[in-house]
Amino acid sequence: MKKTGIGFAFLMAVPAFASAQSSVTLYGRVVAGVTFINNTGSGHVVQSDTCGPPSCNLWGLKGKEDLGGGTAAIFTLENGFNIQNGKLGQGGTEFGRQAFVGLTNDRWGTVTLGRQYDPPSETVGYFPSSNNFATGYGSHFGDLDNLNQSIRINNAIKYVSPTWNGLQVKGLFSLGGVAGSFSTNRVWSLAAGYTNGPVSLAAGYLDIQNPATSPNGTGGVYTSNGSYVGSLNRYVALQDANAMKVLTAGGSYSLGSATFALNYSHTDLQNSQYFVANGFIAAGSGSDFKMDSYEASVTYRLSPALLVGAAYIYNAGKADYQNLKPNFQQVNLGIDYALSKRTSLYAVTILQKAGGDGIAPVTGAGGAVVGRKALAEIPGAGYTSSSAKQLLMSVGMYHSF
Repeated sequence: MKKTGIGFAFLMAVPAFASAQSSVTLYGRVVAGVTFINNTGSGHVVQSDTCGPPSCNLWGLKGKEDLGGGTAAIFTLENGFNIQNGKLGQGGTEFGRQAFVGLTNDRWGTVTLGRQYDPPSETVGYFPSSNNFATGYGSHFGDLDNLNQSIRINNAIKYVSPTWNGLQVKGLFSLGGVAGSFSTNRVWSLAAGYTNGPVSLAAGYLDIQNPATSPNGTGGVYTSNGSYVGSLNRYVALQDANAMKVLTAGGSYSLGSATFALNYSHTDLQNSQYFVANGFIAAGSGSDFKMDSYEASVTYRLSPALLVGAAYIYNAGKADYQNLKPNFQQVNLGIDYALSKRTSLYAVTILQKAGGDGIAPVTGAGGAVVGRKALAEIPGAGYTSSSAKQLLMSVGMYHSF
């Protein structure tokens, strides 16, 4: 009789649970295109492409369950993949883009735990042309400021406030997860965004300890063998440092069909191993490296379906090693034509010019570094030019669902 009573009570309770408001949404984006790079160090190349203006290929699941009193449980599982060969993105991680669960309340905000994006990339990241019309190829030098989310944060606890009169704040802390070393891979970050009519503003700060170590905490920029999870090539190795500290700010103003945007980032890489690992003479145990990136852009909607954009980026670097001061100028041009609300065609042209002090090693016949050279390298292209200039053109289409 006791077993029967318990079973009956359970059956009576099921409808109550089932009646709770809940939903699971499948979403994603499929991108494919063709990219031409004029100088790969050994000639030009034409290759397939898997990233468009909004982002690369992805699919995900978002869930929400109403718990009552304005509180809900939420989760997100988001996968990145290569449409050309079907492989997983983000170094083969199944849900390498995002994977988190948490609680949200209309009054108190949202707390989530798991693999997540840092707050500056979600706020200041709204303004760079690379996150609008120029694809990831148009990002700041090597994406050293992470505004294009090359690094995802593991073991993260994130808080997002409600929006108060257009203002929203975000904070994140990652525990690192390295036994015996609390500081290794530890991450903390803060950001705030404000929107009022045609004006949008944001600022943020990101602090990562040991960003290039194996993926115990932050997910790492690249593993110890130098194999980056994407294809940012040579200069991303600057992030093999004791610490990465990034200060960012940006804003935009919409005027009719035009939107004008500015953004700035200052990246401080402490004790970078770049010059040591590349065999530069007298590199010692490492060198601090700083990069200031300035960007101005404009987009103009010629019609409801047709968007054009242009941007100029100036990246000014400084290394303690021999007081080197490299710079990289970049022009991004893009056009996006919507065939429907979910399907678009795009074309992008990126031109980069390296100047100032060269930081690319020049090797002799025996493989030893015998000098330096200013070589262009468009972020994400995967090739270092053999000269100070590099041109990239990409065309394709994307479909969102």
